[in-house]
This record gives sequence, structure tokens and C-alpha cells, in this order.
Amino acid sequence: MSSLYLGHFGLSRSPFKITPDLDFFFSGGRRGDILSALLHVATHEEGIITVVAEVGSGKTLLSRLMLSQLPPTVCTVYLANPCFSRDEILGAIARDLGLQDLPASTEARLAVLQQELLRRHGAGERVLLVVDEAHAMPAESLEEIRLLSNLETASHKLINIMLFGQPELDVVLTDPRLRQVRDRVIHRFELQPLPYADVCAYLDHRLRAAGWRGGALFSGAALAQLVKASGGRARRINLLADKCLLAAYAEGLRTVEARHVQAARSELHADVPAASTPAWRGALPWMIGSVLLACGMTAAAVWLLGQRPAGESKVPVVAALPAAVARVPVKTVPEPVAVPAPKPVAEPLVPSVKSPVSPVISPVTSAASVPLPPHMTEPLQAPVAELDPALQSYLQRTQDLLSRGDTQGFTVQLAALPRDGNAARYFKLVSQQLDSSLIFAQLSSYNGRNFVSVYYGNFVAASQAQAALVGLPTSFKTNKPIVRTWARIKQDQAL
Repeated sequence: MSSLYLGHFGLSRSPFKITPDLDFFFSGGRRGDILSALLHVATHEEGIITVVAEVGSGKTLLSRLMLSQLPPTVCTVYLANPCFSRDEILGAIARDLGLQDLPASTEARLAVLQQELLRRHGAGERVLLVVDEAHAMPAESLEEIRLLSNLETASHKLINIMLFGQPELDVVLTDPRLRQVRDRVIHRFELQPLPYADVCAYLDHRLRAAGWRGGALFSGAALAQLVKASGGRARRINLLADKCLLAAYAEGLRTVEARHVQAARSELHADVPAASTPAWRGALPWMIGSVLLACGMTAAAVWLLGQRPAGESKVPVVAALPAAVARVPVKTVPEPVAVPAPKPVAEPLVPSVKSPVSPVISPVTSAASVPLPPHMTEPLQAPVAELDPALQSYLQRTQDLLSRGDTQGFTVQLAALPRDGNAARYFKLVSQQLDSSLIFAQLSSYNGRNFVSVYYGNFVAASQAQAALVGLPTSFKTNKPIVRTWARIKQDQAL
């Protein structure tokens, strides 16, 4: 966010930062009512709650403000990025509750958790689990969350659970495997986009919280343009408003005009709502017509074959199928662009990151953009000597770490890349941005294809690895990085 215009408009701080700031919470658009409801739920035995909103609508700010206002009798466990496997998520929750030396089996871990929850219940404490970005959780991990909701005394629930996520969370919960989770959702709250009047109030609220003491800064035409361009979502309002103020400052004006909004909009990527109609639905009538035409032509060909003279050679029926049937439009996914990775937080066990550069890293195949499922990874037996020399040091470092008898700690899995020339190029470019001691790699295979799993950092605690993952820039998350334990990686290697 820009700070150049602060003095020009008499502001004491940036009014439109996109990072959550509790001082700028806006209670309009039913946000205040939902906050009150969440505070009530957190202090009563209500089971599982879901809070759903489009990206950039203020879910994280709402959850953090709620946590800041809870009474001291409520103990909270907050998972900012819950990309844990089924076996790891119970351990992450237990560690946040101060439990150490957990047993290996799921049943034993649940038993230990239940004893801790019973102890806190007896001491008058209530435990609240808050999961942000819950739509990204694997189905198996959501099922483990459901098992926690079963922990209770004869008359009291031992833990409350809140799941914050994008609308995809509703879709995830329709999975037949999660019907028991869905049946335990007691309340569902939804943050709607802000309408025109609330967008005006939102802008005024943030400006005055930042020190503005004048009249309306945005003209009526500018407000209409901003509401339309933002879709009523807080983060996009902030991005547009910040650019508008900078443009007005550059012209020496004290009012934002419609042209400033248009210029700001042109600098941002086109905003396509996630709930928009899928492209294939628009093509559905065309697809149906093509199929019906194909069927009609096929039937005609079959009839003609029945009318041919005896001894005449057969004509392949498939020749009657129109080529248009194969031309169903398919949405393409842009290749990810890697950016400099952040420094690990909370003192990782390895050296710090080098000065970043900005090469483009774009794996060629689509498989590179999806991390290899940890529970489906198989060890790949291949001599290190046969690999690209640039990868050998990373592979050997990982093998040395996993060969220890007491493998502990956490790492961030950045990607699982197809093992070809592009993987070597990926490592070469990443090594220009990261200290080489932060990079680890492991060979694996999945469905008959060879991969190289790429890991970043070696952390003492899960919270350190999780904070490093959360701090990754958005464009660096295109490979869907997740937090892994070295113990589980070693276990996968031994399968």
C-alpha cells in the first residue's frame, strides 16, 4: 500500500492496507452481528460452525477479532493453514494445547486429547478450535476434526469447532464421505458482498480511522465505479481505493474522480467471481446439439449399411461422426510463476535466505502444479549417480537427515515435479533465490511416473513451518505447498 499521499490528505496511517488490522474492522454488512453470534457460540456448547465468504471478504479479520475478544476462560487453537495430513492434524492440535511426546496411532492420540480436554473442562476452561481456509483441508483431515466433535462428557461437549472458508467449503462438505461432518454443522454464517450504501460507509470508516477529518473524498461517479469494480469485496475495495488516492495525489487533487477508479481498475487483474457460471454450462446447448446430430447421422449410416447390396464392403460407422463433437471448449490454467521465497520465521535450524532475484520458474507439465499426495507417495529406487549433478547435493542432504535414528522437525513441501530436464532447471533457478542449505529433495513415484519432491527449510516446531508457509507470496503458492513432518516423510520412504 502506498504512503506517498498520507500527508496530502492529512492521514496518519495507510487507510486501505490489505493485511488484517483489528482497528479497521467494519461492522456494517452484518459483520458486527455475525461477530456477536460467533462470540456467543464460542462460549456455549454449539458443535461445528461454518463461516463462508468469497476470497477477500474479511473472514480472517473477523476470526482474529473474535479471538481477541474472547474471555480468558476460553482456550483457543488456531490453524491458519490446515494443510495437514490425517495423521498430522491431531498432532498439530495437541501441540497447541501444550501436549508433547504423542503416541503414534490415531486412537491413542484421540485418547490423550480427550484426557487433556477433560482436564481443562474440570478446571472451568472451554476449548475452541478455529480453522481458517478450511476449504483447503483434505477430506480425511476434516473427518479427524469430526472425531474431535464426538469428545464429550455425559452432558457437555469438550470442544467447539469453527471452520472459516471460501464457498468451496460448502461443496467439499457435500462429499458423501463427509456426511457425518455435514450433519454436525449447527450454524452456518455467510459474509455477503457489501452493497452500495455499505461500501460508502466502509470507505468513510477506514479513512476516518486513518485520520481523515474532511468531507467526502470520493465523488458520486467514483463511488459508483468503485462499487461495480470491487464487487463489494473488502480486499478489492482496498486495492482500488489505495490506487485512486495515489492517482488523485499525483494530480494534486483532494477528490477522487471516476477516471481515477477506471485507471486503478486497469492496473488490476480482471476479477472473475468464483460463483460465476462455469464455461461448460454456456456450451451445454451446443454440446447437446452436436451429440444429437452425431446420433442422427450414426443412425442414418446404420440404415444405409442395412440397404447395401450383398457382398458390398462395409463402411465404418464412426466415419459418420462429426468432428465438432471433439471440439468441446476446455478451460486452460495459466502456468504458475515462482517468486522469491520468504525467510523462515522463528529461527529455523538452517541459515537465512540469500538476496532474491526474479527469474521465471514455470514447470512445463500440469503435474508440477499439484503436490504429490503424501499418503500416496512411493519410494523410487534409482542410483543418485544417474541423476543430474545439480540435484545430488539436495538428495544426499535429505537422505542424511532421514537416516538419523530420531528424526524430528517439520518442513514445507514446495512441489512435486516430474523428474525431467525441467526439474533440474527448477532447482537451478530456486537455488539462486534460496540458501542452498534450505533446499531438500527426495525421489518418489506415483501412478508409474517419476517425481522429485522439493522441500524448504528444517523447523523445530509446526508453528514455525506453518508461519513460513503462510508468509509465502500468493504466486509462490500455486504449487499448493503444505507442512510436512520429517518423520512422516521418512515413513513414506520406508513403504
